[in-house]
Amino acid sequence: MQPIKEVVVPIDGSDNSMRAVRFGVHLAKGLSAKVRLFYVFPLSSVEVIGMAGMSRDDIEHSAQQVAQRVFDKVHAELGETDVDVSDDMSIGDPAEEIIRCTEDDEGVHVVLGRRGLSRMQSLLLGSVSEKVVRHAHGPVTVVV
Repeated sequence: MQPIKEVVVPIDGSDNSMRAVRFGVHLAKGLSAKVRLFYVFPLSSVEVIGMAGMSRDDIEHSAQQVAQRVFDKVHAELGETDVDVSDDMSIGDPAEEIIRCTEDDEGVHVVLGRRGLSRMQSLLLGSVSEKVVRHAHGPVTVVV
């Protein structure tokens, strides 16, 4: 197994994702690794916006604005840290996008909260954390 170089922490602005951020930063510090905060603009939101007649550029701009608000909130709550923290975003199914982060690099460890903002969707479709644990190509830590 390759050493952990990066801790990917999916965020959505929820309290659970913030607990995952704090744990991920602590873990990364102990491993001398970087942290990548990863926001996924959910596919269901894209479908709703698409039906409203927005162009792909408009959708991407909206997704970036939402992601930036979440990143700003997380950075404000996290405060100063000596760990290298970067921001990354994607558009699509959250579980699939998180799993994709683990496909090409064995040195990635995912740390995510057990539940995010969409409790009803997780009841109907299964939770993101459950899907990531089952299909990730590397270690995953679920913070409760």
